[in-house]
Amino acid sequence: MANGGGARDPAEFRAEWPEHGVLARVGESVLDGWLRAGEVKIFGSGERLIEEGADESDVFLLLAGCVKVVARLGNGGEALLAVRVGGDLVGELAAFDGERRSATVVACGNDSVVTCRIAAREFLDVLSQDHAAGRTVTRSITAKLRASTRRRVDLPEAVDVRLANVLVELVEDHGHRLSEHGYVIKVDLTQLELGTLVGASKRTAQRALRKLRNSGLVEPEGRRIVVRDLAALRAISRRSGSA
Repeated sequence: MANGGGARDPAEFRAEWPEHGVLARVGESVLDGWLRAGEVKIFGSGERLIEEGADESDVFLLLAGCVKVVARLGNGGEALLAVRVGGDLVGELAAFDGERRSATVVACGNDSVVTCRIAAREFLDVLSQDHAAGRTVTRSITAKLRASTRRRVDLPEAVDVRLANVLVELVEDHGHRLSEHGYVIKVDLTQLELGTLVGASKRTAQRALRKLRNSGLVEPEGRRIVVRDLAALRAISRRSGSA
C-alpha cells in the first residue's frame, strides 16, 4: 500500500474502530487485500473526499477521523445526510453501480481524516474472493439505506420525536459511554446540521433540542451533545435496542 502522507500503520487504527463497523467485520484477509491495493490519503477538516456529481468510483476506507455526507439543495445550501467515522466505508455505492456520485463527503472535526483510497475494480475484486465479507458490505449498505428511509418515514412525526430518533441513532453509531445511562455523541454538529438531519429548520430544531434539554434528557456542550438518559430518549423515539 502506498503511503500518501506519513500516516501510522493502518493496523494501529483497528482497535479504535467500533465493533459494528464494516471494516471490523469483513475479516483480516479482505481488509489486508484492500490495504495492499489502496493508497493512504489524509484530509484536513473541510477538505472533500468525494464531490457530488463527480464521474468517479473510488472507494475510501475510513481508517480514522470523521466525515459528513452532504447533498446540495435547490436553494444553494447543503443538507447533512449522515455522519461516518473510522471503521466505515464511503463511496461504495458508485463502485457497485458505476453511477455518478450522489453526495459530497467532507472531512470534519479537529483530527485529520485518514483514509485508504481504492479503485473500484480492485475493491470489488478483493471482495469477490470472500462471500461472507460480501454479505457484510451488503448489510452495511442496506443499513445505511434503511436509516435514510426511516428519516423520510419519520417526517410526519413531531419534530421532537424526529430529533429523538436521530439522537438515538447517533448514540448507537457514535456514542461514548459516560455513565450507566449517559453518552456523549462524539461528532461535532451545528444546530443547522442537526435540523437538516431531522428535516426541520434551524429554529425548529433549536426549540426541539431545548425541550429535550429542559426535560433533562440531553445537554448540548459546544457542538457536541451529551445524552443524559438514553432509555427515556428511546421511549420518545419509539425505538428499542442497545448502544
